Amino acid sequence: MIAFNIICVAVSVLAYLWLYLTDVKNSVYQNIMILIMLFSNIGYLCLSISQNLSEAILACKIHYIGGCFMPMLYFFTFCEVARIELKKKITFPLLLVQIAFYGVICTIGYSDLYYVDPQLVIKNGVGYIVKGYGPLHFLYPLTMGFYLAASISIAIISGLKKKTVNRKEVHDMIGCAVFAVLCYIIQRIAHWGFDIMPVSYMILMIGAIVPIYHSNLFTVEENKNIVQEQLNKVGFVNFNRKMEYMGCNKFATGIFPELVSCEVGKPIKDCGGELGEILDGIREFDSHLSDSNTAQHSHSKFRTFKIGERCFETEIHTINDFRNKCVGYTIEFRDETEHHRIIELTSQYNETLTKEVNEKTERISDIQQKTILGMAQMVESRDMSTGGHIKRTSDVVKIFADKLLTSGAGFSEDFLNMVTRSAPMHDLGKIGVDDAILCKKGKFTDDEYEQMKKHAEIGGKMVKDILTGVEEEEFVRVAENVAHYHHEKINGKGYPMGLTGEQIPVEARIMALADVFDALVSKRCYKEAFTYDKAFSIIKEDSGSHFDPILAPIFCTCRPELEAYYDNCEK
Repeated sequence: MIAFNIICVAVSVLAYLWLYLTDVKNSVYQNIMILIMLFSNIGYLCLSISQNLSEAILACKIHYIGGCFMPMLYFFTFCEVARIELKKKITFPLLLVQIAFYGVICTIGYSDLYYVDPQLVIKNGVGYIVKGYGPLHFLYPLTMGFYLAASISIAIISGLKKKTVNRKEVHDMIGCAVFAVLCYIIQRIAHWGFDIMPVSYMILMIGAIVPIYHSNLFTVEENKNIVQEQLNKVGFVNFNRKMEYMGCNKFATGIFPELVSCEVGKPIKDCGGELGEILDGIREFDSHLSDSNTAQHSHSKFRTFKIGERCFETEIHTINDFRNKCVGYTIEFRDETEHHRIIELTSQYNETLTKEVNEKTERISDIQQKTILGMAQMVESRDMSTGGHIKRTSDVVKIFADKLLTSGAGFSEDFLNMVTRSAPMHDLGKIGVDDAILCKKGKFTDDEYEQMKKHAEIGGKMVKDILTGVEEEEFVRVAENVAHYHHEKINGKGYPMGLTGEQIPVEARIMALADVFDALVSKRCYKEAFTYDKAFSIIKEDSGSHFDPILAPIFCTCRPELEAYYDNCEK
């Protein structure tokens, strides 16, 4: 019996080696099944040489790996042969059930759930377990019966509905499964002291690997008509390593008519043009090829050339003998005229389309900017105290943005461009202010001032509603912030939200400087224009309270440009 178990282990090892060496495309289930069968047979071998009960119980748990998982894996393999794909929502629960079943088996020696009062008996030097069966032992025959019934059901279904299934392979696998079940039934009835289940495992192994092996041999269906059709669209010219011409197909002579007069076994002489350059390419390729690197240089695309309006791609393949030694080359020519024409047309179309899109985008953006500026000027025309304010503040923001870009403050050009574009929209909210207040000459009362302050919040919402879906999301955010928060102050005493410090978006802090500066140096109905000295003095004094303490000093460096601008514009 010990020798028999050794043979079973050896057969399991040989089966796995055979699968590996024959390079068959094995299924995952098949590989796992053979490994489990190997473990199970090792378990039976260990049981037969056990010298005490603890060793025997451990060996029993090892061989039950096969008893527990083999029926399931055999069923999965059977489904592959029957061309039935099992989803994870089916296989995963089945696996969990078998794991739980194996957990019951692992209670042997600790409880009577599976085996009752197991004892080791050694007869003629061979150990085996005498035991009673616990209340959960029925799971073993139930599992075998379930997977056998499932396999038979699938065999019937696939036999009736699937013409792509090899019925002989299906019948052979069912026969092996039935034989394994019969082995178990006979052993239970006969009450033999030794276990014949290793035999059933080997039968199941044969029933699985042989059909899968034969199935994999014929998974690729060859169609000679298709192969021949493709050959007629590809040119082939053969040379040995002495650069002697060894033949070509008809398509190749259509590309190079001079090949018709070439003698097989002789070098091609007086060859120029594209064919001559191709031969030079082969010689260069051969000079870098050694017997040790033949495999890694088995093929290589090395030239694209045109003859008339036709474009060809050239690929060189090595011809290897039985020792995998390069003995010559096949030059493959493929007509890629249509492919290259499509690429060229696509490239031209993309360039034209990109140019048109950019032009139209710029035009739409320009129209949009002019429309928004027109709206802002229309709003400003209602405000009797701020004539030209929109244009001047926009220009001041542009001057300030140019300075910020070179100041090393860390602002990107794209961001500053967005702030500059947003500047004309900063007072759009005044459209929601009553004419009696907006057109009033003189200072506002406290109540009128409170009404006036609402323009910032109204403006933020208007800008967002107007630009969303039309402009990029980042620009919408910047423009909304400029309109909504340009009256906030660093010390929190601004409006409408009373934000402080860096809570105020930086784009609004930039706008605040331009907005206030223009108010200071421009004449209003309630005041005369301040001098540049006084205006910049106020900016400096309010740095850190009203204005950003980093931005304000940079703004003051714009004084020459700002003075030149205001000296030449109508305020």
